[in-house]
Amino acid sequence: MSEEPTRKQATKIKFVYSKPEEVRPIYVNGAYGGISPRGELICSFFFEHPDLPKEERMSLIEGKPQVEKIERTFPIGHAPDEVVIRRDINVILIIPAHEISTIANWMLDKLKASNIIIEKGE
Repeated sequence: MSEEPTRKQATKIKFVYSKPEEVRPIYVNGAYGGISPRGELICSFFFEHPDLPKEERMSLIEGKPQVEKIERTFPIGHAPDEVVIRRDINVILIIPAHEISTIANWMLDKLKASNIIIEKGE
C-alpha cells in the first residue's frame, strides 16, 4: 500500500495576477449609476468631452482655406447657443454590496497615500 503524503496546514496564500492581451487602460472622468434591485452597485464609467463634429467644410478663396468660416455638422443636432457634451461609457462595473465599502476605502487609501490635494467644490 502506498501512503498519501501528509499535507501541512497552509500558512500563506499566494495571489497570481494575469492580464489578457485585450485588457487596456481606460481613462474615465465620471460615473453614473446606482444600486440595483439585488443590492449591487452599478457604475457606468464614462469619458466626458465636448461633442466632436461629424464633418467640417472650409471654403477656399483663390486656393486659400478660409479658417474663420468653417462649417461644422454634428452627429446630434443642437441649437447654436447650446453645447453638447458626450459621455462615452467605456466600462460598466457591477459591484456586490458586501464589496462596495472595501473598494471605496481602498481607493481613498490610494488617494491619501499619493499626497494629491483635491479641492472640494461648493
